[in-house]
Amino acid sequence: MTVHTTYFGGLNSSFEPGEEDAVFGVVRFPQDFVDRLTDRNIPAVAPPADLLEAYKTVEEAAEENGEPNPAAIAWDSVEYEGRYLAHLEQAGPQTVVGELADRTRERDIWLVCWENDARWCHRRLLANAVVAELEDVEVVHHPDPSTIPIDDESEEQPEATLADFAPGGA
Repeated sequence: MTVHTTYFGGLNSSFEPGEEDAVFGVVRFPQDFVDRLTDRNIPAVAPPADLLEAYKTVEEAAEENGEPNPAAIAWDSVEYEGRYLAHLEQAGPQTVVGELADRTRERDIWLVCWENDARWCHRRLLANAVVAELEDVEVVHHPDPSTIPIDDESEEQPEATLADFAPGGA
């Protein structure tokens, strides 16, 4: 089985789940179309509102300053990964992670949110949490983060890949 991750803009246009796959939105503030694209939205495993607000504030400031990768700056500045993983350790999210793992034993699942680049997205961390206790389950990100260039003014730096940001490259 496989846990796929993608963003709403890519769902059904570039990346299409199989008919038997379960598709879950994992956003705090869904728009109306989310219900049409997913089987269900699960806000319990979306980032907490205060984390989202902090991330967006820093990302917008970095954009205004002309920084080459505002998402990376925001991710690091607000300690996104640690704060989100702490959120997943709470009872409610832990229950949902367990239920998603159970679903993954039966069929492929898709975790879908707003961010197109899994390097700076909670769904990468969520997918890793879902598969942590499972054997023979892979995580596939759509698009593959290694194919997304990181904007950088220096031409001498190598292109970053997901392996640069997550243990095991997942």
